[in-house]
Amino acid sequence: MAEPRATRARLEAVVFDAGGTLVRLDFEWMAAAARQHGFATDAASLRRAEIEGRRRYDQSRPSDEGIQPIGAAGDAHAYFGGTLAGAGCPPHLIGPLIVRFLAHEKANGLWARPMEGARAALDGVAKLGLRCAVVSNSDGRAEWHLKKSDVHHRVEFVVDSQLVGVEKPDPRIFQIALERLGVAAERALYVGDIRSVDERGARAAGMHFVLIDPYGDYAADGVAAIQNVDELPRFVETTFDITASRPEGRKEP
Repeated sequence: MAEPRATRARLEAVVFDAGGTLVRLDFEWMAAAARQHGFATDAASLRRAEIEGRRRYDQSRPSDEGIQPIGAAGDAHAYFGGTLAGAGCPPHLIGPLIVRFLAHEKANGLWARPMEGARAALDGVAKLGLRCAVVSNSDGRAEWHLKKSDVHHRVEFVVDSQLVGVEKPDPRIFQIALERLGVAAERALYVGDIRSVDERGARAAGMHFVLIDPYGDYAADGVAAIQNVDELPRFVETTFDITASRPEGRKEP
């Protein structure tokens, strides 16, 4: 049951993460690479096991980071190693596969497929009269990946950590987006998939947050979560006051 509208926070903008939210890992390529190395798995198994990768990535991060240099946002080996371990990969194959995954990420990108439901989420949020932007820890190619995956059509701009010199969970990267939007933090929602980066950073910036938690076993108690990104418009509509819609005369992006 939705909250009475009078008690809801007003919302003017939705800011999305990119990888894991609008674009996803190429589990199909990853599974094929794993099979070439002798680990019989499939895309669905890796996708389910990726939650273990998230947990290990979270655990690899210091609890009190302070301001970190660009590129220090977390342990990719913990993330991919956790994913492979969660899928049952033999330990001796994990190291070589991580090397291959990271090489492919550097050359072509691994977060290279549109997330199922991403276009519907962007369309739905825009139809509610809310503005859309992206804040991503990336290597300078976040916008390129979004455009290539055809999930960029409603996005006003992309803040890419490599290009602005600061990365999540540092609240300054969120503040860059908020300043460009001209929206107060308490009137913006961040949507992401990694608790130690997305949730921590968005909350530090004073934004609302919702977690993409596809199997319902990653979010902490009290953390707002949805299973799939295409559930976002309904979540927004039933959680926030969106009566102040897009100002008259301003075109959709």
